[in-house]
Amino acid sequence: MAEEKSLAEIEAELPEKIKNIIDSIKSLNVMELVQLVKALEKVFGISGVPVAAAVAPSSGAASPQPQPEAEQQAEKKYKVVLKDAGPNKLQVIKEIRAILPNLNIKEAKDFVESLPKTIKEDVPEAEAKELKERFEKVGAKVELT
Repeated sequence: MAEEKSLAEIEAELPEKIKNIIDSIKSLNVMELVQLVKALEKVFGISGVPVAAAVAPSSGAASPQPQPEAEQQAEKKYKVVLKDAGPNKLQVIKEIRAILPNLNIKEAKDFVESLPKTIKEDVPEAEAKELKERFEKVGAKVELT
């Protein structure tokens, strides 16, 4: 079994041009990352759907009728919007940092203090409901649109 390379080993093998792109992406805030992803999807005609999720509907190829139904469900995406932090603002900040690990503590605090804010966009229904539950457990109000 091949041993996996560490992040440092992978980065050491990358050309300088790629390293610069990665550094630029690391410096983006959440909203800028969302805009970047949307632009890349449009420019390259790709989707942010993970490969495993994209492959799953094709496994039902033997029964053609359920497939369109599965595609309709796969197309239903939600926007998860944090409306109110509630009484446990610190817990909400911790949840934001867990979900958006690129944010530092100050950015997460600013995020929670400038509500309403979109946490994630184009999220599958199951993930959207899970995110909503996580925030409601700590007293926050979340809306799925």
